Amino acid sequence: MFEVKKELLDSHEALLDVVFEDETVDGAKRRAARKISREINIPGFRKGRAPYSKIQQYVGESSIMQEAAEMLVDETYPQIIEEAEVDPYGPGEFVDMQTTPLTLKIKVPLQPVIDLDDYQSIRLAWEQPTVSDEEVEQVLEQLREEHAVLEPVDHAAELGDQVMVNVKATTGDDVIVDEDDIEVVLSEERPFLSAEFVDALVGMQADETKEVDLVMPETIDEVSLRGVEAHFTVTVTQVLERTLPEIDDALASTVGSFETKEELEQDIRSRIRSSKEEQAESSYRSDLVSQLVERATVTYPPQLVADTLDDIVNETSQRVESQRNMPFEDALRLDGLTMEQFREQMRPQAETRVKRSLVLSKFAEAEGVEASDDDVVREYGDLLGRLNLSEQIQDRPIDIESDLGRNLRSSVLGRKVMDRLAEIGRGEPQEAELVVEEVAEEAGEAEEAEEADPGPADEA
Repeated sequence: MFEVKKELLDSHEALLDVVFEDETVDGAKRRAARKISREINIPGFRKGRAPYSKIQQYVGESSIMQEAAEMLVDETYPQIIEEAEVDPYGPGEFVDMQTTPLTLKIKVPLQPVIDLDDYQSIRLAWEQPTVSDEEVEQVLEQLREEHAVLEPVDHAAELGDQVMVNVKATTGDDVIVDEDDIEVVLSEERPFLSAEFVDALVGMQADETKEVDLVMPETIDEVSLRGVEAHFTVTVTQVLERTLPEIDDALASTVGSFETKEELEQDIRSRIRSSKEEQAESSYRSDLVSQLVERATVTYPPQLVADTLDDIVNETSQRVESQRNMPFEDALRLDGLTMEQFREQMRPQAETRVKRSLVLSKFAEAEGVEASDDDVVREYGDLLGRLNLSEQIQDRPIDIESDLGRNLRSSVLGRKVMDRLAEIGRGEPQEAELVVEEVAEEAGEAEEAEEADPGPADEA
């Protein structure tokens, strides 16, 4: 029927030359002609009734051959792949066709190949985060600031005071700020907007208005305004003196259900430690993944990156359209980008995502890490618990094959993979290895006991 010649390309694709026998091609051309005759009107004949010669005369030999080639590919593609002995990642791409003999060139993307190298030897020292007295004191000072007692005063605003201001700021003809009753603490350590803005307010009286030109700081959220000079019109409506409370039992009882200052400090220390441990663990695991990916050798076809780029475009499009309330293409034009330029910008990110995903999937396979149906059900129960909907789990059971079920399974699997990688990084044995060790230890202890305590036959 056909013969397949295979060439493996550096792009991790296979280029197949499929040469069909003349008899096979003749039969396909007859079927193609009948199909064409059923789809078009040939003068003098009912649809599907025209002879081959008339169809050939009406549409041309090249059209029949093209249709025949497409039919042959559809009919024989699984056999072609089997004959070529390739493992495809996705559908092949038609590249070229020669008619005598009928030869089709098909480029087939191949399944990725991942070699994790000696990943079991990955080690990364774990450093337990500590909490300093200074960090606790910083939080206590912040609590003092939040619970300051405010008293209206008649004097000009000083550092440490709090002022109520109406602010209008413009750049050219554009109004970028127009807000009233803004609370501003005059602080040099944590200046509102910028140190220059605080300096402009110091010395102002209630009901006083001042105009000043200031450069917008690099820390503001709106990227387009960073470093831009703006004209400010500021009116102080009230000056308030701030009296900070003492750090004592009274403050502790005010900020929470604490009876003493010591209990408050212990709670602060515990919260800081938990936050630092969470951040440290996240950073630790990220570094482990980087090591795992760096050790691995990964080859994959261009189609995998293209598919991932499609995912990134869809994700970005949904986010931008939600945030900016405009079509994604319009947002790109405002940023001076075409879709092709955006995709090219995202290509490095797509390649990183592809390699990371392939390596972690191979790692899960190598370590036998799986997320069972029971895991998914438990994850669903935990989710309902966090939403205070635990009582609905009987009335709303999870569909394992639903989008939610698949997302929960992916979440569980990802967590298990990272847990196992962290165990390897710390040099901790797997649970199964611990069981084997315990059994071996128990067997050894039993043997020693038997040798030390002979039975009745030995005593006799």
